[in-house]
Amino acid sequence: MWVDATASPVAISGVRDAREGELLAHCGGAGVADAGLFAVARHVVAEKVAGRPALDEDALAASQRAAGEPHPWARAFIATSRNAAATTRRLDGWLTASTSSSTATSVARRAEGVRRCGVAHDTMRDGSEIVAIVVVEALADLAPLTLRAHAGQWLTVDARLLVEAAGARVVVVGPGGAPRGVPASYDARAHRVRARFAPDRPGAFTVQVLAEVDGGPRPVLEARVFADVEPSSAPAAAAPGEDVAPAATNEATLLRMIDAARAVQGAVPLARDRALDAVALAHARAMLDARTLGHDVGDGDPAQRVQNANIPTRVTGENVAHAESVALAHRAFWSSPSHRANVVRADFDRAGLAVLPDPHEGGVWVVELFTASP
Repeated sequence: MWVDATASPVAISGVRDAREGELLAHCGGAGVADAGLFAVARHVVAEKVAGRPALDEDALAASQRAAGEPHPWARAFIATSRNAAATTRRLDGWLTASTSSSTATSVARRAEGVRRCGVAHDTMRDGSEIVAIVVVEALADLAPLTLRAHAGQWLTVDARLLVEAAGARVVVVGPGGAPRGVPASYDARAHRVRARFAPDRPGAFTVQVLAEVDGGPRPVLEARVFADVEPSSAPAAAAPGEDVAPAATNEATLLRMIDAARAVQGAVPLARDRALDAVALAHARAMLDARTLGHDVGDGDPAQRVQNANIPTRVTGENVAHAESVALAHRAFWSSPSHRANVVRADFDRAGLAVLPDPHEGGVWVVELFTASP
């Protein structure tokens, strides 16, 4: 069930029972409660009670958007037990570990984002308790943005940053076509970014707000707008190129995926550049060592790193991810308007790629470094 608008924060009307209140207290208390995240947590519990698998990252994000919750990279705690006290202790351990460990939200924590939580619980058929906690680290809040619109209707994006930022921008991608930046104003004193856009055709649109925070540009808000079509809760579809035949290395496979995605937008294939590969690999190692995802983790921003390697370029772009697999990293890049813009940008003609396995948490650190020849 889709709500009418995307907004944050949205106050809850109250917890359902004492157990929800107890779980919320462990997450941070009433001050961190958000109605959208409560709806997502209840969805997670309902799926488990019904005997269906736990929501993966794509399905969790789809549930967030349906509930009007706009923050990226939610993480979920799910536990089933007959011992409520033991579950609560596990929750405390998870909250402590997830605050200090490396995840896709590490940069948010470095920028001192605000924790938001949703909690839910129920009883399984065997009498055990199922508990779900959904958490985000919010770097910005969004004034209500309608979920349903008409082609040609002007809509206003009004966001307030919760952290210091050097700037902010808004990117929109619709059904077909490349992502596009829309004119936006940023008031640094008020920490506010505003933009207006109009869907140019019927279909689903993704609106993304990016902020220049510690570590580089970062998506801080994401919303869906459906112009003259019914909302769909389907998780992100496979990205163009995701199903390519594997190559000899992960990096070579990733290049095949990128080129297949570029072909959808009529962009030419990229030339693999070994010097750029070395820069990308060094940054992947820096992120792994720092346990932090970002464009600058103490080693310089992408343009600085390319310049330091004496690689000539007119412009530089970079995508970074920590994902379960190369294919899921590629899908995440395609689903994000700002990252997709790098993938399909027509004047990029060379790429350096790095895929570094994570020996601590599993998955891979992925760096895509793009340049345009002078």
